[in-house]
Amino acid sequence: MKLLLRRIRTIAILMALLAVAATVVLARLWQNRAELADLGWSVASPAEGAAGSVTVTWFGISTLLFDDGQTQILIDGTFTRVPLPSILSLRRVSSDIATINYTLAEYRINRLAAIVPVHSHFDHAMDVGHVANRGSAVVLGSESTAYVARGADVPVDQNQILASGESRQFGDFTITLVDSKHAPLGFGDNGWLPGAIEEPLVQPARVTAWREGVSYSVLIGHPRGTTLVQGSGGFIKDNLRDYSADVVILGIAGLAGLGRDYVDELWRETVTKVGARRLFPVHYDDFTRPFGEIRLFPAVVDDAVQTSGWINEIASAEETPVEIRLLPFGQPIALY
Repeated sequence: MKLLLRRIRTIAILMALLAVAATVVLARLWQNRAELADLGWSVASPAEGAAGSVTVTWFGISTLLFDDGQTQILIDGTFTRVPLPSILSLRRVSSDIATINYTLAEYRINRLAAIVPVHSHFDHAMDVGHVANRGSAVVLGSESTAYVARGADVPVDQNQILASGESRQFGDFTITLVDSKHAPLGFGDNGWLPGAIEEPLVQPARVTAWREGVSYSVLIGHPRGTTLVQGSGGFIKDNLRDYSADVVILGIAGLAGLGRDYVDELWRETVTKVGARRLFPVHYDDFTRPFGEIRLFPAVVDDAVQTSGWINEIASAEETPVEIRLLPFGQPIALY
């Protein structure tokens, strides 16, 4: 019996040492990351005297505020940042109410008509209910997104589930959701955390509770122009062939691991087929960092510099030039 106890104790000590070693290695790997300047893209100039223009303001990941001076449309609306230890340990997490309140006030997000998560993962839909409850904005999306909103007690009349190709009008904006796919970052052709949310998602909850639901290509139409928001680097072949856009805002997280051929096809399906002449990459920033701190993911997670190199090569082969710029954090830029 004593021998058995000694062996159990030895195994426990070895496992603890391995855990400490793994933590140290991970911490060092997490510090190895490129700089934003290494992407080789300049930052778009903030709008000055933008009266009459349609602007977009980026708040990290793929949270985007569209504003024409009368109506505001919010893509995703995720302002909470979940630290890496909480993600890895599957600790239950909640929306950061203080950051949500600060952002809505500081950036005058006070004419919000609609909130549109591109899918229902935590980094896209976590705060949707809390933002909706601060006004009368309608939440548009899949049944999974509706369950996120219901978990935060968003009134039923502020929740709309759209089928692929359906549109809704808000002021001069027309929002159209077209079924798409998440970038295949999981096993096989699956995205990360596939599947649907099947009951109201009440916080606190583990990040794994926010399942993908349906991923969308979101078209934001306006009399002055149209923007396609492809928040995840996935696509359904030919699903956008009947649509056009002046601007594409494209999520590029994880594309380095999918290869050059995949990125080439993604470009054809989301940029070439809609005829866009301006591209703004998003969702390349490490969403475990504090809100407002824009840093690339560590190299062990994603190589955005490799991705940017491929995109530049693909863009340079186009017959008609496509302008590529980064969006500044928290500052509106004129779209058209």
